[in-house]
Amino acid sequence: MLKFKLLAATLLVVSCLGLTAADAQPQTKSQIVQSYDQTQKNREMVMKAYQALFGDHDLGALDIYWSDKYIQHNPQMVDGKQGVRDFMTNLGILNGPKQQIKFLRVIAENDLVMLQTSSPAFGTNPEMVYADIFRVEKDKIVEHWDVIQAVPADKTNPRPMY
Repeated sequence: MLKFKLLAATLLVVSCLGLTAADAQPQTKSQIVQSYDQTQKNREMVMKAYQALFGDHDLGALDIYWSDKYIQHNPQMVDGKQGVRDFMTNLGILNGPKQQIKFLRVIAENDLVMLQTSSPAFGTNPEMVYADIFRVEKDKIVEHWDVIQAVPADKTNPRPMY
């Protein structure tokens, strides 16, 4: 009876975690290389998309790099490419200076790409630091999370935020 209870508990944990028999199989060299190659492809595509949209202010980038089923987790924006267009336009970002994006950190794993960037002070807007996470599917950005923080003028800590 104890063995049955342990087996049942193990199966419950495995099913709750969504694990399958395939998860327990080690990857072949070919699968590892393919996963690495796809990760690098996703990394490069997200960086190009980010530069085109936020650096070059090219709204056409949305039609090239973003999925029609784009999901947005920023609470100030709505899902879809049109939500990004509206957000960019309403904030006046398109009126700001074009810039070469300086990617401070880029971390990619499988379908996720995380960028840390900053933007200089512009008008009355302070310098900003961004952490963006993008999920890629079929060579398109399908989902996005972000954290945005202004660099305070009166910092207690002298180190830069990036």
